[in-house]
Amino acid sequence: MPRHLSEAQRARAIAKLEENWSLSEVAAELNLQIYLKKRWQEEQRLQRPIRQGIGKVSTENEVNALVEFISHNPFETAVKAREETLFPGSLRTTQRRLKQCGFKNCVAAHKVFLTEEHKQRRVQFANEFLQENELWNNVVFSDEKTFQSSKNGRLRVYRPRNTRFEENYTLRTTNSGRFSVNVWAWISVHGPGVCWQIDGRLTSAHYTNILENVMLPSVSQVFPENFVFQHPGRNGVYRDGMGSIEGGMAVAPLCLTPFCPTCT
Repeated sequence: MPRHLSEAQRARAIAKLEENWSLSEVAAELNLQIYLKKRWQEEQRLQRPIRQGIGKVSTENEVNALVEFISHNPFETAVKAREETLFPGSLRTTQRRLKQCGFKNCVAAHKVFLTEEHKQRRVQFANEFLQENELWNNVVFSDEKTFQSSKNGRLRVYRPRNTRFEENYTLRTTNSGRFSVNVWAWISVHGPGVCWQIDGRLTSAHYTNILENVMLPSVSQVFPENFVFQHPGRNGVYRDGMGSIEGGMAVAPLCLTPFCPTCT
């Protein structure tokens, strides 16, 4: 039988004892183990004792000071938080208290800084074109990306759950000054298209060459008829808009994301 009695078993055992049954008779009737008889003889009880456990090394005020520090300095480490707040517990205890208070140590997300104007204009644009399904099905999105090394590696941040992209817990992207690889690519509702590595800087000449010799041939295989081509317009190429590209393919090179910080 299990080592610990249920409430029903305990009640039946006590009732039998109060009826002047012997311990041996109660044990035989309820199939009790010998240690339970000894517990009744010595302590007159059948339930488990309440364990007090070891007291916490930190007070509520000390934990609050720890949480307040990490709330204002989310990119600091638990080691720094423990030193600054004079937290009495070990490093492991410090990390455990922060986790109990809802602060999880995570890899910081990288995010482009947006002003309030950028945010409002993006929401306005999204609401305006939200139901344009036919338009989006024919859009070819493109962008260039620079992959850079970082002198800091992956930075970690203490943050509550579901706050990964909040400004207080994101790391603004900066140039590392080490090495970089430039890539241009396009994608549509049908999936990813060509991903093209750029040698050197993306100049107007390079961009024109990519549009004519990389983008147009690859996109025309997916969209045999007209399509809408989106590009950031950072280099001035096609920024004023063109109705077509040489070769008979009708293209509207419109910037459908005109409110990004680099375009405005």
